[in-house]
Amino acid sequence: MSPVDTNTIAITVESFSGNILNYALLLAAIGTIAMALLELIKSVTFWRRHFQRRRIERWLAGASDANAAQQQLMLLAAGGAENAAVLYDQPTAKLMGQIQAAANVALDFPAKYSAFYEFIAALPQVRERRASDDDAKLWRQFSEKRMEGRPHKTSAADDLQARAATQARARLGNLVSRKLDALQNEIDFAWARLNQLSSVAGGGALLAWILLHQTPQLSLELVVLLSILGGLVAPFAKDMVSALTGLRARR
Repeated sequence: MSPVDTNTIAITVESFSGNILNYALLLAAIGTIAMALLELIKSVTFWRRHFQRRRIERWLAGASDANAAQQQLMLLAAGGAENAAVLYDQPTAKLMGQIQAAANVALDFPAKYSAFYEFIAALPQVRERRASDDDAKLWRQFSEKRMEGRPHKTSAADDLQARAATQARARLGNLVSRKLDALQNEIDFAWARLNQLSSVAGGGALLAWILLHQTPQLSLELVVLLSILGGLVAPFAKDMVSALTGLRARR
């Protein structure tokens, strides 16, 4: 067996990486332009605001009185429905922070914000009676008595009821936190997927426009195939360009 010619292998690798680099540069440019246009469209059309508004409204649709629950949420989280656009235009973490604060107020005053309280204190899509229903009822009754403020002599039964209500409030707080965490994860995932799909579609459309204006012209089937593949690869082309550029620099 003849010895391995390292120089030949190095030249072959350099030539191969140089060709790939040319394609990667084109895809990186397409991906950059597509993502820049996407950010411009998102800024001009207030895409995030409308997206998060639909997600929150869809979430509140599960309430027994969705309109009242939404009005109370807007009052507690944004100071009123007139500030809804400001609330929904915030990053998801800030939006969920405001909703968490609103939920805490509703938990502290369930009688005043009953629609939103009943929604956040209930398990989603649960028909049968659960412990959380008992906790919500117990804490609401105790809170209403506490807000009446009528003095009376406390007894051992009252102390036992107060401890039970306090424990129920703690369990409800944990339940609400987990529900809002799940909602935030859902919104973040859907937003990331929407941006990814839009970036891929934009990169594919831009590459298709470039290929259709090439001479000689390619067949429509080949243009569609290359556009789909290019759109999928374009968001990752920047990393490939950086790696191949470093390979050539070391050579």
